[in-house]
Amino acid sequence: MKKIVTDSYLPLLEDYFHIHGHFGDNVYRKKRNGLPWVYKYVFRPKYDPTVLSRRVGCITRAGATVSNPQYKDYSEVIQKIYYYTPFFVYKGTYSFTCNTFLKLPMKDTYGLLTGDMMMQIKLAPRTKISLTFNEEKSYCIKCFRHGVLFSEREVIVISDDEDLESIYAEWFAEHLDEIMLLPQPRFGAQRIYRHGIEPPDWFGWLVGKTDEGILYRHKRERFMYIRSPYVHKPTPQCDYFYGVQPRVTACWSVAAAGFKHIWEKYHIRWFDRNYMKNWKMVKTNNLWSKLVFQAGKILGFDMETLSIEHFLPGVETIGDLIETANMGNYGLNIEELNTRIFYHE
Repeated sequence: MKKIVTDSYLPLLEDYFHIHGHFGDNVYRKKRNGLPWVYKYVFRPKYDPTVLSRRVGCITRAGATVSNPQYKDYSEVIQKIYYYTPFFVYKGTYSFTCNTFLKLPMKDTYGLLTGDMMMQIKLAPRTKISLTFNEEKSYCIKCFRHGVLFSEREVIVISDDEDLESIYAEWFAEHLDEIMLLPQPRFGAQRIYRHGIEPPDWFGWLVGKTDEGILYRHKRERFMYIRSPYVHKPTPQCDYFYGVQPRVTACWSVAAAGFKHIWEKYHIRWFDRNYMKNWKMVKTNNLWSKLVFQAGKILGFDMETLSIEHFLPGVETIGDLIETANMGNYGLNIEELNTRIFYHE
């Protein structure tokens, strides 16, 4: 059964559906004893990047140099990098969640070995442990379950005058190849708390907009995801993009037919190497915009002055554009690379 939601269906959803996460003015959760827990939603602005959250960005950049997030092997690659990469921190106290730090899949009594001291402590996946690091050295935290080593993490304390991103970049330059040769870390699957609405067995699904939020269904399951209506606030970056994009599109519309023919071949090869087979994701003109913007940024070109008469300096052929934007040729020959972008009388 499929219904398009056009009104407030909150009473129906609360009575017959399982809601998890923020929906409307409330947050819906479930206690450990299985009873529902509903409380008022309070907006909290996103926190500034922390020492631990900046580590995620560094690992993501390193993973992109090995594999593409669209590839099947990317999950295995990124799991290796996450587990075997040390935590670089400054002196201080840090809070770690056990499911991500120690990879704990369930509640149990674990042994924590720090230095020469072993502690027996009850931990659950979402338990947070606070650790204080007072010296600039390497700390090793080992977790034992039933007397067997379960996981091992390394924390390296750096000086306050060192740049965190540079430290990670230097470490990856030296050890990333070694990480790829290490065995795949095998831990129990972590429970995922998906924010959404799960209907009862006798009901199909609801899709559409309600007064509380927007519902859309999973591709293969009856589970319905929750999304709040977007509130677009103008920013200098958006204003710049929307002002420049028509100029980039105008240049594309008058590009030579021979150029567009070669560009379509380049687009197919580029897409095949970087994305799964879903051709609606990045179209030919989208790739054109991507490279023009990227080349303009590298050249320091004022894109607000872009036109057919005042195009990117030194960029006359498809090869010039690809080279300026630091992209690969993807098998195009010299004749194809020398194809001019615009006709010249």
